[in-house]
Amino acid sequence: MKVKVYYCVEHGSGAVIPRHHVAPYSVCEDVDLVELDHVRSLLPAQIIDHLIKKGEVRVSDIELVEKLSGKRVENSYVKLIMLPK
Repeated sequence: MKVKVYYCVEHGSGAVIPRHHVAPYSVCEDVDLVELDHVRSLLPAQIIDHLIKKGEVRVSDIELVEKLSGKRVENSYVKLIMLPK
């Protein structure tokens, strides 16, 4: 099975108007398309189980983000999405 890897950085915009808040947003880039076995070799079993069960998972542990994307930036995460056969 193939897994699509996206690298995302979350940005906050703060209060534009007093007492009104704008939700943070993420900018994501397509990083790679890899085999499930590759991802399995890098991530803990519970994350892999969630990925298989739900079809997608968000990984925010900075060490794991760096392993999957090669990048290390504050407020970043990797989104993994299982692709249908």
